[in-house]
Formats: sequence, structure tokens, C-alpha cells
Amino acid sequence: MKVLSLFDGISCGKIALHRAGIPVESYFASEIKPFAIKCSQANNPDIIHIGDIKKVHFWRGTLYAENERYCLGKIDLVIGGSPCQNLSVARRLNQKTIDGLNGEQSSLFYEYDRILQEVKPRYFLLENVRITTAADLAEINRRLRVEPIRINSKLVSYQLRDRLYWTNIPNVKEPTDKGISFQDYKDTDESYCDQFIVPRTASREIMWGGGISGKCKNVTYSDKINCLTLKQDRWANSGLVEYKEFCRYLTTRELERAQTLPVGYTRMLTKTQAENVLGDCWTVDVIAHIFRGLKEAMYAD
Repeated sequence: MKVLSLFDGISCGKIALHRAGIPVESYFASEIKPFAIKCSQANNPDIIHIGDIKKVHFWRGTLYAENERYCLGKIDLVIGGSPCQNLSVARRLNQKTIDGLNGEQSSLFYEYDRILQEVKPRYFLLENVRITTAADLAEINRRLRVEPIRINSKLVSYQLRDRLYWTNIPNVKEPTDKGISFQDYKDTDESYCDQFIVPRTASREIMWGGGISGKCKNVTYSDKINCLTLKQDRWANSGLVEYKEFCRYLTTRELERAQTLPVGYTRMLTKTQAENVLGDCWTVDVIAHIFRGLKEAMYAD
């Protein structure tokens, strides 16, 4: 299978295809974040990185990317999760919509749609946050000609991550709840956890609030953590754990496991860089579940 991954991040799509048992002939990745590319290359040296989506085009079997071109014939699968700041629930008060390309981030959906129309792959997948604006949702549905499937990562991991998936892969349904608890994966190694102690400042005292009245969820004894964000050092993060005299952030290993990634996948990055790309990426086992429908369709042919 020839795959084109847009907004590829750290190449979770590649891992998901492998977990679903789908052989990949070639995997082209469009991504511009340097440390996401660094992570992807370290784990997947066979991936071909093609740069900025705005400079990617496909015409008559040839993929054009900045200064390179690749004669591929047919691309079988196009995947991606377009950046979503202007479509997210968190920004709903701004009243920004994708209509008329309002906003740099939301306009990237149109880049995905443009390439989809150029490539005309047999299968596609687009992921995005829950969209509460009816006009936005209708616009995406109209362009992609399918309605989204809503899946929360909590069904296959210990992370609450509610997302929409547009795809023409057949027979995709919600995965069965595996009942996975954070308590079974929580780090207890003090020599490792000490790296993630929250500095005790006035603002962080408010953020923690004794784990009761603070703005951050106390996940010490929880089965699920909050949705991963691009940065853990703020109030709306994934959660905090009671630790020693104060609390700690979730460890990098805990964040990787929350996205069902192999432990150590972001080992070549700094703690902050790892938080950033992990907050951006897909929950691998959700995507693998979707791709199993693709595998069934392939063998049916």
C-alpha cells in the first residue's frame, strides 16, 4: 500500500498500519515541525518526508514536493489530522469558522481537501476534534461526502480524548471498551518520577489546590487522565499526581502509554518537546482499529 500522510506529526499512522497488519510499500509524510520530524525519522527511517503541505501537489501519478518529485502511479491511502485551533471546542467563543478560510489553522483543512481531490485515493481518513458549530461540520461533511465517526480514546487507553474521524473505510464502528485503567500503568520509580516534580510556586499552588480545589485534575487514583495537551505546565493539562511533598506531572512514559505508543518512542526529544508532539498526535490503537476495517476490505477484493 502506498500512503500519503498529511500533518504527519510523529507518524502514528505508520505504527497503526503495522498494528493492523497492513503492509506498506511506501509512506510519504508531510510535516513541518522539526522535532516531530526528528522523532519520526529516528523511529521510522524508511519514511519519506516531503515538507510543507502547501508545497505538495499530485498530478498524473506524480507527487510533487518542494524540490523533489516521485513517480508513484496510484496512492492508495491519504490520512491526516489537520490542525484544529479554530475548530475546537476550546475556541468556540471566537466564532471563527472554516467558511472563507478564516484563520491560518482551520484553512489547512482545505489543503487536505485539495490534495484529496488531486490524489483521489481509494481510501482516506481525516481526524479532528469535536466540532460544535453546525456550519463547520456540514462543510466538512459536504466536502468529504461522509459523516464522521465519534470515538473516545478512553475505550482503548486510559486517556479521555473525544475525536471525530471521517473515512470511507468500510464497517468502522466504535471499538469495544477494554477497561484500561491508569492505575495499572502509573509510574512508581522515584528515580524516574523525580524528574517530573512540579516546582512549588504560588501559581502552581493554585493549579494544584491540594488536588481538591485546584484547576488541574488530581489523577493519582483515577482510572482515566484528561486529554493530552501540547504542554503539561498549565492548568488544562492531562492531570497531576500526588507526589512526595507536593505533586508531579505525568511522566513522558505515562504520556506515551496514554497514546498507546511504544515506551521510549520520544526518547530523542526533550521533555517539553515530547509533551508537545504527544499532545498533537493520534491514539495509535484507535487508528489501528479503524485500519482493521481497511485490511478486511483489501482482502475482500
